[in-house]
Amino acid sequence: MEELLSKIHRIEAKHLLHLYHHLENLFMNVSLPSHDLQHHIRVWLHCRGLLVELHKAGFQIPEQLIENAIFACFFHDTGLTKTLDEEHGIQGAELCKQYINQYITISEIDKILITKAVELHDDKSVKQQPVTKPDDMLNLVLLVSTADDLDALGLTGVFRYTEIYLKRGISMDQLPRKVMANLRNRFTSFTNAYSSLHQYSDKQRQRYVETMDFFTKLEDEISQKQAAQDSAITVVNLLNEMLVNQSNSIEQTIDYALNTLTASYPLNFFKKLKAELEVTTAIPIV
Repeated sequence: MEELLSKIHRIEAKHLLHLYHHLENLFMNVSLPSHDLQHHIRVWLHCRGLLVELHKAGFQIPEQLIENAIFACFFHDTGLTKTLDEEHGIQGAELCKQYINQYITISEIDKILITKAVELHDDKSVKQQPVTKPDDMLNLVLLVSTADDLDALGLTGVFRYTEIYLKRGISMDQLPRKVMANLRNRFTSFTNAYSSLHQYSDKQRQRYVETMDFFTKLEDEISQKQAAQDSAITVVNLLNEMLVNQSNSIEQTIDYALNTLTASYPLNFFKKLKAELEVTTAIPIV
């Protein structure tokens, strides 16, 4: 394990700071808190965690795979700076290609693998491909796609789905149904690939259930036309107003919620969301 962690730390020391500042610039004039620089950091953390779990299961993790993965994780959603369309992977791949071309030490084959992982990270046909042999679990496209899917779980997933779907023009009434269908597909893809990592899979299932429970509750409230303050609707309305209508950051949104809400359900939601999002402090950027 120490050898793997040393590899990861070497790659992070080599690339993190430059990637951080590059994405800061890319997202500078883009209001999309659910898929901004912090999202890309979280996805890298999920990918890093997945690599650790695979190592525990007996896989050898090449250093080049780690380097390829950090590039792909940090560029996978950069295409959203150009378009909110579901096909944003194409634009992200082009942005990634421009960036990694500066590294003469990266082979042309690895550059192709990296840009392919960015382009296909949200491709439904790729997610449905079966994992037929153990080494398939080290496929770069699958690793990046899975890490992205894992960031759609928990209350972070609620925030992430709500902002991007509302900004894509999905109505409040349609939101729960659309999210739950997408969420099921994401988690099915994860379990199809990585269910052999039992403890890790159990932990992610708990996060999946938490996200599903929220949108199930939201759907029930919408169908019953509830307007109570102590509700999931209050959470979504606040996210819609602060993130979509006013283009605030998620930090500003959480601060506003914690300073103004009194009903227990939405208040507890934003307290827990704040704690979840603090995971990015695990990577000090210096």
